Amino acid sequence: MTERADFFGGGQRSLLDLAVALRGSPFAPVVVLPGPGPLTTMLHAAGIETRPLPLPPPGPLRMARAVPALRALVGLVRLENAAVLHSDAPRAALYAGLAARLSGRPHLWHLRASVTRSPFADRAILAITDRVVAVSRAAAARSGPVSRFRAKEIVPTGIPFPAHLDRAAARRVLGLPAEPFIAGVVGRVEPDKGGDDAIAAFAALRAVVPGAILAFLGACDERGVFFAALRRRAGEAGCGDAVRFLGERADAARPLAAFDLILHPSRHEALPRVLIEALQSGVPVVAYAVGGVPEVIEDGRTGVLVAPSDAGALAAAAAALAADPIRRARLSHAGPPRARERFSIETMSTALTRIYAELAGIALPPALREVA
Repeated sequence: MTERADFFGGGQRSLLDLAVALRGSPFAPVVVLPGPGPLTTMLHAAGIETRPLPLPPPGPLRMARAVPALRALVGLVRLENAAVLHSDAPRAALYAGLAARLSGRPHLWHLRASVTRSPFADRAILAITDRVVAVSRAAAARSGPVSRFRAKEIVPTGIPFPAHLDRAAARRVLGLPAEPFIAGVVGRVEPDKGGDDAIAAFAALRAVVPGAILAFLGACDERGVFFAALRRRAGEAGCGDAVRFLGERADAARPLAAFDLILHPSRHEALPRVLIEALQSGVPVVAYAVGGVPEVIEDGRTGVLVAPSDAGALAAAAAALAADPIRRARLSHAGPPRARERFSIETMSTALTRIYAELAGIALPPALREVA
């Protein structure tokens, strides 16, 4: 179950990947989501069954809508004879946990965030949760209640290797010039992703690599205050003409080789999908060591990590790496093996299949037990 289908971000991509990976397993996925949207379209294209069910925000003033939604969910669980209810975001987890209790099914809460809006909400959801799966150590320690919850396991996000484009083809697809050094910032263009620090770092990078370009690849509100602030900051730093906003792409992982390095100055992360995709693509990363970032990027081996929110250190590291093609090549070559070893979709789906079986009291076939 998930509460967002209206955009196709990292969490939605991971849900799609898992649903596809579970096909042919003992557990057939049926995804409950609030209605139509990009995620719904992608699930249908992959042949995954979905069920529409809006989940109103809970609260005393919304009970008239929340109670019928919960009843509908309980009816759906019984109709589908669901073995396990698997939820991600807090609102979906609250509904799923209550429906699990009312229908006598187990509930698994999948934590994909390293920060919580409310420890109290975490505590309430854990009271109706049988097992927690966290994508990283950072997610598993997001609040006191989660840290103390015993039925908890870390299962890193697994991602299928896409059909990557080579550098020249990737640049053509993204409309970028063939020759210049290009640094990329991948993800939604919003304050928490640190685009302002990326521009500050790029100004230092461009001082050592003249003609370099900074490209933002991700959804962006070009009428928003933050976008205007980034444009203004780039102009003040003397690099306004070198900053590009490429917009959102459903296949953003395929053309990552267009970038010579990726800047990731995010303020908080549980286990950033884009950095796993960077490993797969062999693109070195310079990032703040926040949340689960150090669980993806090995400092000095597959990228460079600096202290969180230290824009000066980010700028110095980016400039140094941009000026050192031999070091970039070494970091690049270490990425794909690391991604295969630690973040394969097969490892993740096998781990979750085992957990489903434990919760449902189902014996796995011998081959799956051996892999698990």
